Amino acid sequence: MRDRISLLRCCSRFWNQWRRSASGGIAISFAMALPVLLGVVGLATDYAVMTKVRSELQDAADAAAMAGAREIPLAMSNAKQVASAVQAFAAYRLTQNAAATASDLAGRNLSMTVDVLPDFTAVKVSISEQWQPFFMHFVDKTVTPITVTSQARFVGHANICVLGLAGGGTSVFLDKNAKLTGNNCGVFANSTGSSGLKVGSGAVLTSTINCSAGGVSVSGTVTPAAITDCPPVENPLVNRTPVTVGGCDFNGVILDSVSRTINPGVYCGGLTIKGTAKITFNPGIYVIRDGGLSVSGQADVSGTGVGFYITGAATNTIFTANTHVSLKAPVDGPMAGLLFFEDPKLTVKLKHKISSNDARVLLGTIYFPVGGLVVDAKQPVADKSAYTAIVAQTIELNSGPNLILNSDYEATNVPVPAGIAGSSQVVLQN
Repeated sequence: MRDRISLLRCCSRFWNQWRRSASGGIAISFAMALPVLLGVVGLATDYAVMTKVRSELQDAADAAAMAGAREIPLAMSNAKQVASAVQAFAAYRLTQNAAATASDLAGRNLSMTVDVLPDFTAVKVSISEQWQPFFMHFVDKTVTPITVTSQARFVGHANICVLGLAGGGTSVFLDKNAKLTGNNCGVFANSTGSSGLKVGSGAVLTSTINCSAGGVSVSGTVTPAAITDCPPVENPLVNRTPVTVGGCDFNGVILDSVSRTINPGVYCGGLTIKGTAKITFNPGIYVIRDGGLSVSGQADVSGTGVGFYITGAATNTIFTANTHVSLKAPVDGPMAGLLFFEDPKLTVKLKHKISSNDARVLLGTIYFPVGGLVVDAKQPVADKSAYTAIVAQTIELNSGPNLILNSDYEATNVPVPAGIAGSSQVVLQN
């Protein structure tokens, strides 16, 4: 408005000076042309003002949409929380008043709408301003109000505590009375089936985000509410280099009711630990080839800096109910951050099982790209680990287990494999 008044004053001064100095005939001609001249100047002024207003509104809408998209992973599927954050941010950008409300915007001829997309991945912001042009509304009535829109999408993901890779059927299943808690991490089911994520009667699933590429079947409690039709999460470990396996270092090892410290190497025919055995694993990689890792009875196994690579004609890895398990993944080498790593070329889909009622330290990532993991312990599992992540074809919690997965990555020197820790990237889609 101030720019337009200054321009008109300038034109008025010019006209008065010219009128006093010009001949009457020329003055009359100019007087006849003046309305056209003023109209052109007025249109140019209106256009400049409109362009400036539109640019300011677009900047505010873009910034607000991006702020809303960043809020998505923190809002736990609460669309109202995201919309409120966007409105507060945009109101401040438009008024420079941190306490500005919708009424304050209306007093400035401004209005705003915020939409969170149904899949909870993007935010759309529209801002309008009513303005009073001098001339342009005679030419084009659509010049007011000025309306801009902006949409921003959150394309990162939360920390992964569970990722079911199977594309069909049910890839994450909590049977009746099972509990799964993801502390600052999410549960993702890549299955596009109608029950890609299934939570049975009495089961409780709690995490930062619960997401199914297909549908969900919920008879229990899921917090926050599961999101359906999510984009499948790319396997973050798909390019992890398999362990190089040499010849056999040990054959058919059975450790029954003995106390012993054992060394890494290739265990052909598997490794069986049972009875009252108390076994300490020295740091390194334990290749379980053509057999399985079986810990049963009242056996006690522990190890720091250990990784188990499953290959060949493998059988299931099993920790039975009365065993005691405390294992921490390597900090370096080919299995850095990986506690269990299943050879991606296995031809049999195994079902590994953790039934131990004392498996509270499982520090690192459990990776079964071909098989699945069943947890059916009666006591908390993994709750004393700084972090535990599970990436498998299928994850099943049966018979009322309590699986607690932490993501306190800073509390350990065991590295987090790339892609397990969350990423945050916001992209404008205007």
